[in-house]
Amino acid sequence: MIKLKPIKHNQNVITVPNGSQILFSYETPVAIISANGYNFITEQFHSVTTSRHINRFMQSLEYKKVSQSSLDNYKIF
Repeated sequence: MIKLKPIKHNQNVITVPNGSQILFSYETPVAIISANGYNFITEQFHSVTTSRHINRFMQSLEYKKVSQSSLDNYKIF
């Protein structure tokens, strides 16, 4: 089951069946905490607000920066 969790205005987290969490800032996926322990954020700068969303979501987790298209095309199944 896919679950949507609104965090704040223009900030939502979707949890997918494999347990991964995808952060959306506005309508764009910008960060992923994957179930297999690999975490990703976009390397593209969107805005100060989106950067703040990413920082709160990732907190102290280690992550790799990837292209925006990688996040846009992330396979959830």
